[in-house]
Amino acid sequence: MKKNFSQTLKHLTKFSGIKLSALADFIGYDVSYLSKWCNGINHPSPKYITRINRRIATFIADELIKQDRIYPFFNEFDIRLSVKMTAENTKDRLTTEINNLLNDVYYHNQAEPIPEDNGQSAVSAASYLTIVGRTNIKKFFNTKIASLFSTTQEDISILITGDIVSLLSRNALLDFLNCCHFSSENVNIYLGCCINELKQSPDSFLPRLYNMLNKYININFYIYDDQNFAKSNIITVKNYFTMHYSMHKDNLIDICTYITDKKTVKEVWERTYEKFDFNCCILEPKDDIELVKFRSFFYLNSDLLLFCAKGFEFFLPAQAFKKLLSSSRDYKYSSDMQQTIQNMQITWEEQFGSSHIDFILPEANIIRYIENGQLTYGEIDYIASAQEREAQLQQLIKSMRNNPAINIHLLSESQPQNEDDSFKLSYYSNTKTAYLKKNKSFLRNCSKTIYLLRHPFLIDKFNSFFHDLQNKPNCHKFSAEDLEKIYKNNNALLYRIWKKNTPEK
Repeated sequence: MKKNFSQTLKHLTKFSGIKLSALADFIGYDVSYLSKWCNGINHPSPKYITRINRRIATFIADELIKQDRIYPFFNEFDIRLSVKMTAENTKDRLTTEINNLLNDVYYHNQAEPIPEDNGQSAVSAASYLTIVGRTNIKKFFNTKIASLFSTTQEDISILITGDIVSLLSRNALLDFLNCCHFSSENVNIYLGCCINELKQSPDSFLPRLYNMLNKYININFYIYDDQNFAKSNIITVKNYFTMHYSMHKDNLIDICTYITDKKTVKEVWERTYEKFDFNCCILEPKDDIELVKFRSFFYLNSDLLLFCAKGFEFFLPAQAFKKLLSSSRDYKYSSDMQQTIQNMQITWEEQFGSSHIDFILPEANIIRYIENGQLTYGEIDYIASAQEREAQLQQLIKSMRNNPAINIHLLSESQPQNEDDSFKLSYYSNTKTAYLKKNKSFLRNCSKTIYLLRHPFLIDKFNSFFHDLQNKPNCHKFSAEDLEKIYKNNNALLYRIWKKNTPEK
């Protein structure tokens, strides 16, 4: 009885001694497909069988030539040569005979009811799932996918081609993130942004964006101008799954197909990732050490907006700068960092004498700083002594007297009940350039510490958001006289707090 395709393929691989995994890599399929073909569970699709058989024949022919088993092969498979082979045409003849053998048994058995396995264009039925209806889709995201992220400790990289303005207009993205308890220490999420939507975004967009970045501080969010992938409708997670979806007019997903086939996931990830062009990145996570030179030029602008979520690193006395410089040497920071510390002391003394500066300080943060003196300068954690904090306050009052354009805004807030309620992201803007800085005390992993804003519209949105905070009923402006009065009336109490909370050396 003549063998079928599965039996012939299995016979060929066994005779040539090749590994299915090596053959699978050569023809561009996952080894699971070849295993099914050899065991008769599935057959390749007729659409791609010509290419598949030719590639299999080429690989096996090369192996048989290396093993010098050409004529034993012809005897094993009862192939009679009508024309004598020559040294020049051996490989072509052998490849052709193997290819003919595979084609013959494949088409001879096509009438048999064997299910088709089209690995080139899609995946096996077990590898994909279509979910219909927004309620079912929400449940799928918040249970199955959230559970996957909660149990996966490997690095997680997620590409979302959807527009961040639209995604945050509804709570779907934030609800999903709230269901995820990432076990991985390295989570990167890449998102799209329609610049026209950003221009016209409602007042609620920026608070939602800041709150997302603030709450999920251990995730690195990258945001890109979506001009290269605006209509892709893809969510793909490297090495795990890919999803293709359609949107309703209310910006919620109506239908989506969830695919776990490894080959398809890899191809979709690579094709999608290459569209996230670095030059189109408008919000980029970076390490603080990468901004040491940038920071020196940043403060040369005469109009500054500074929101401090941890400590207060400005107006430090000279002795504190000396200790910071010593710390940078002790921790072997680069010479650029040491030079920056020296430059910053000079820059602040010069620029802060004439610049317009709005400082916004959350009340809970400034109280903590008064108590413990903890601040972060660049990547250096520093504790200001009681004497340094007192000198710093005196220097601030003196500078405000000399430069009335320095403003202190204290943002009253209820005491945070948990870390989600805390301000964890500082904001530094000179109107033209801006960045967000993470409070490292909240970081539990190797997350990058800075978000560099790289688009003027996004900078304008953030500037407006923080300027608007100054007009809130719970935001109070303090003059030099106000601060001096508070200092004099509470000098003894402040000094006792400073002394009590300053660690002994």
